[in-house]
Amino acid sequence: MREQIEAAIRERLSPLFATEGGTLELVDVQDAVVRVRFGGSYRGCPSVSYMVAAYVAPAFREATGGDVRVEVVA
Repeated sequence: MREQIEAAIRERLSPLFATEGGTLELVDVQDAVVRVRFGGSYRGCPSVSYMVAAYVAPAFREATGGDVRVEVVA
């Protein structure tokens, strides 16, 4: 699962977020829980929860073919 998540970040999410100066880093994957950290212009951004629901979680579900839970860490 880790490889699919890393590919989704590298190929789909990072280019999208980079257009606004933001970054997304994979912190950990355990079972179906994926921990990520936002950086750049997204560090402390109040819209992070929206971005997780609208972009990150769907991309991870598509990449893994399963249900995953995304947790944002500081």
